[in-house]
Amino acid sequence: MTARYDLHLHTYWSYDALAQPESHFRRAREMGVECFTITDHHVLDSLPEVLEIASGYPDIRVVPSAELTMTTSIGSVDLLCYGFPADLPAAMIQVLEAYHDWQRAYGAAISAGLQGIGLDFTDADRLELLKSYRPSKTIVLQGNTHVKGGVIQRYCVERGYIERTEDYADLMARAGAATRFPPYPHVRDAMPAVKEAGALVAIAHPFGYFREDDVERMDALRVECSLDGIECAHPSVPPEFTAKYREYCERHGMFSTGGSDSHTDEDVETGFAGHGGPDEWLDEFLNRLD
Repeated sequence: MTARYDLHLHTYWSYDALAQPESHFRRAREMGVECFTITDHHVLDSLPEVLEIASGYPDIRVVPSAELTMTTSIGSVDLLCYGFPADLPAAMIQVLEAYHDWQRAYGAAISAGLQGIGLDFTDADRLELLKSYRPSKTIVLQGNTHVKGGVIQRYCVERGYIERTEDYADLMARAGAATRFPPYPHVRDAMPAVKEAGALVAIAHPFGYFREDDVERMDALRVECSLDGIECAHPSVPPEFTAKYREYCERHGMFSTGGSDSHTDEDVETGFAGHGGPDEWLDEFLNRLD
């Protein structure tokens, strides 16, 4: 069933996504979707392009948003941050610059780590991989970042560094022993700027982060991450846990979201707004946002 909204979408401005921004608009109009958010990983770089396209779709509301991964007490956690203003405060600009720095540093660490275990993978090789699937304007703005998992995994198989793509995690563990991989910006440093900018924060695809429905863990993350909401409906969340997370939101005065997490034009065609969250959640979300 299609919802009135999709609050978790990616475009080619995410390092691991291929979807064209206008694909979301076209599909939303075809399906009667009223509101969506582009939540590209670590950046608001798509915003100028998205707002320009949005002028041709006055019937659809687009909320400026991002999926910011932050270091927390349990490791890295993906946080959906909704409702950034057109004029960002200086502190938020600095946070976004830190994410740009992190993407480049993480990419460089992958090259250094693979070279550290005797494999021939230079920064120039990584840049060529990025050029194989990313628009040039994203590389001009973001630089030589890390590479989409499937792309670099296939490359390593083709070069004989691993036998199967499933072996990539072990390869990266060896690379990590040879160099330091930079952590994501920490929630204690980044979150104050997000809140100062007036954004609402929901934890993305929470099934693993919550260890299913460990209430103690949920309580701790709610406080540590200053959560306003939970992505209760997502392809990775079993329906019975959607209900449990919704009940938790109601108990703590939080809003609930749903998102398809589409990354490609094919995802947009097949899964857009198909997350399973009820329509009334949109009104709840917009009331909090406005």
